[in-house]
Amino acid sequence: MKTKTLVIIATLIIIGNIYPQKFRFVVFGDSQLQNPAEFETIVKDAELLKPDLFLHVGDMIHGYTYNIDVARRQWKKFNNQIKPLSAKFLPTPGNHDVTTKEIEPAYIENWGKDKLYYSYKVGVNKFIILNPFINQEFYKLPKKEIDWLLRELKSDKDVENIFISIHVPLYLKNDSTWNSVHQELIKYPVRAVFTGHNHIYDYRNIDGIDYFCLNSSGNLRSVNNHLAGASHHFLFVTVENDKIDYAVISNGEFFGKDAVNPNEHKRAKDYWEDNKTIALNKNNSARIDTTLTISIPNNSEISRKYFLDWEYQNEDIKIKPAKEIVIVDSKSKKEISFDVSLPTSLSRLTLPRLRISSEYITLNNYKTESEYFVNLFFPPEIEAYQINDEIILDGTMNEAAWEVPGISQLYIDYNSTPGSNKTTVKVFYDDENLYIGIFGKEPETEKLSAFAHGEIPLVFGDDDFEIFFDTNRDLKTFYRLMVNPVGTILNSSPKGLFSFDFSVKTFVGDNYWSAEFKIPFAQLNEQKPNRKDIWGFNVRRHRQQSDPNQSDWSMMQTHPPYQPEYFGLLIFN
Repeated sequence: MKTKTLVIIATLIIIGNIYPQKFRFVVFGDSQLQNPAEFETIVKDAELLKPDLFLHVGDMIHGYTYNIDVARRQWKKFNNQIKPLSAKFLPTPGNHDVTTKEIEPAYIENWGKDKLYYSYKVGVNKFIILNPFINQEFYKLPKKEIDWLLRELKSDKDVENIFISIHVPLYLKNDSTWNSVHQELIKYPVRAVFTGHNHIYDYRNIDGIDYFCLNSSGNLRSVNNHLAGASHHFLFVTVENDKIDYAVISNGEFFGKDAVNPNEHKRAKDYWEDNKTIALNKNNSARIDTTLTISIPNNSEISRKYFLDWEYQNEDIKIKPAKEIVIVDSKSKKEISFDVSLPTSLSRLTLPRLRISSEYITLNNYKTESEYFVNLFFPPEIEAYQINDEIILDGTMNEAAWEVPGISQLYIDYNSTPGSNKTTVKVFYDDENLYIGIFGKEPETEKLSAFAHGEIPLVFGDDDFEIFFDTNRDLKTFYRLMVNPVGTILNSSPKGLFSFDFSVKTFVGDNYWSAEFKIPFAQLNEQKPNRKDIWGFNVRRHRQQSDPNQSDWSMMQTHPPYQPEYFGLLIFN
């Protein structure tokens, strides 16, 4: 934890002891198990404040599975995350928490059958927790729940402060049902409505009610700066009689509730860029010497000065210039070249990266800084061999054609730690089709998870194999196809879900399961590749019995959006 955080929190505790508040509580936003270290730090910081209560607005686990045992394991993880908390904890169901009817019972097991929507009263303060996912009707409040809410608003005459928690900010969607609910809320001492879901910070006061949209450690995209409207944070609330104060705490800094303009997160997108990646070719050499040309875009309405700083630790890395300052006119870009010399033995974590930063003045006239990074990357490679042998597509990978060299392992982290159960991948092609075989060791095949069903089966919530193709290597658009052990598929392309066809068969053996894919080039909008053509390519496996349950050939972040810039290379031989 930062020294600044310790000093500020210690001071706040001392002040709180000298001038005790009537009631204090913390509100967490989305956590989802996606950035566990981030959330666990936030939990520890929040506990140092010793509030009287903790409230979470929902999306506590990842969910998105039909397997209740997977959900139970995720709830066990979450319970361990909040174990340091010493005060009452109030959960709010989020869409990740009750994604499917199959895992909703795990939520009830963990929190109680009365916690789908409920109220909790402490002194003159009342918390009302709502659920817009009843009976799998997402983003709606049914009449039965609204009627219950109205009774709760009326029921306690001695209540001075009412706080509402609902995961989805229906008010930002201009939902007609919520508009009607809001007209009822203003008749009672409702002080605040706490929400999440959008992974931003948004505060606004509507007819005297404070509305918050929060995000504790849910996924962020390019912007990670509280003053720009998107950050990891939590809310600290103090109540004394009818006076209520809010402090937003993000990365050791304290902000007022209205420090961020509601339009800031939209505006910031023109000032921030997603991190970039440049793939380098080792060329079978111990060292590479190359010139990199990097484009610096400015999508904003003003001319901006950018500071370019290379970051690296290894003295064997040589980059010239190591620093640069560039002024880029509005709605334009500049290209800057760097001479780079480095050993090819460097790992993903030790390769240099270029930090690009610029001053950012918010709509509320705060000065801060935008930043993003250009990362260097040595992509792994696999060759696809042209073979004209016919195979029987049965999932067994028994034919001689599958004896080609291939991928021998998938990895669970950026340190190239192998997955606990070996996964191998083979690729070959003929004049019309690409063939991919995947073999996954599985010592307990009876525990394989294969529950996905429905119009959009959540195959990634099962045990599965997933394949990614970036056929034109634009590092943006790609094809994705996946299968679970019983052959249920989900696929997508730049044109949407189920927008191309392929054949796949699976097979479950005594201590493994495997899959054979036959993918027509025509379905990928491609002709038969020429020799030495290169596609972006990646493979992912979910094994629900493992922790972590996900492994990649070329590591991408563990959650969407996927990262085609970190795909490996499929080279046609």
